[in-house]
Amino acid sequence: MQQEFKATRDLAQARRDLDVHGFCMVDGALSAREIEAARSRVVEQARAEQERGVAFRDGGFNQEVLNARGQFREAAAFQEKDGGVNQRLFMLVNKGQVFRDLVVHPLIDELVGHVLGEDFLLSTLSANIVRAGSVRMGLHTDQWWMPQPARADSAHRRAANISRHPAPEFTSPDPALGIAPPVTVTAVWLLTDFTRENGATEIVPGTHLSGAYPRKDAAQDYALVQPEAPAGTLLVFDGRLWHGNGANLGAPDRIGILSTFCAPQFRQQENMMLGLDDSLWETMPERLRARLGYKVWNGYGRVESAFSGFVGPATRSHGILAGAGHDHSAT
Repeated sequence: MQQEFKATRDLAQARRDLDVHGFCMVDGALSAREIEAARSRVVEQARAEQERGVAFRDGGFNQEVLNARGQFREAAAFQEKDGGVNQRLFMLVNKGQVFRDLVVHPLIDELVGHVLGEDFLLSTLSANIVRAGSVRMGLHTDQWWMPQPARADSAHRRAANISRHPAPEFTSPDPALGIAPPVTVTAVWLLTDFTRENGATEIVPGTHLSGAYPRKDAAQDYALVQPEAPAGTLLVFDGRLWHGNGANLGAPDRIGILSTFCAPQFRQQENMMLGLDDSLWETMPERLRARLGYKVWNGYGRVESAFSGFVGPATRSHGILAGAGHDHSAT
């Protein structure tokens, strides 16, 4: 029988749940009006992207999304004709104020900040529409790319060679070496009820402290749970937690907004600084600009000597300069 996990409005309890179980659920995080506004915008945008032929579709039976090296295949593999059932919407920062507001929601400060600290970046902001007929995603972690601890005198796996097909030392690590700290956190805003029938997120509680990654062929050996919760709930989990989409067994669409955050030292999944609609810049508060990556952190993310403060779309390097009296033209 599944262990039951309940949403809470007690933030102290939510933080304890994050620490112990690797995830928490906050009841009533969104009002009925906020739910409807966000859900309507997702549905409208999804329909338009489908009509224009730019929809991203996954979750289909036998749909091949990774190549032999454990890397995502080209975008053409994520279409309805390739078997994709679910629909994902990316770069939501450009697609509605209702989405941008979620990036700086007070609960994000409280819970993501509890794990990552005061400064963190938005790694990706997307919507996932899980439709009837979709299959289980399979368990994974959101910081699959984090190198495992290694002995000083042993060979290490080169960080750039880590893939989504975990190596043996990832699935059966040496506990004596310790575990990696959390450097990512994912916050899922439920825009519909999440139930077992419509593919509620599968979770293995406590695995954020295992130091290991799940084996693809062993899901039946793990103590999976699918916490159920109503629309308006916020689900937050540690980036090391084993989790994945469940299968929608024929129920209506399950819709959630996925916001993954990372520590300021790490590369974001979505290139916010390149992808942002520049026309939004003047409307964004500093806290949102910081989370998108425009705030310099300890000299990282700078341009020229901007070791603190903010850079922006108009920030430029000095480029090639010539001293007085020097002529670099061809002779």
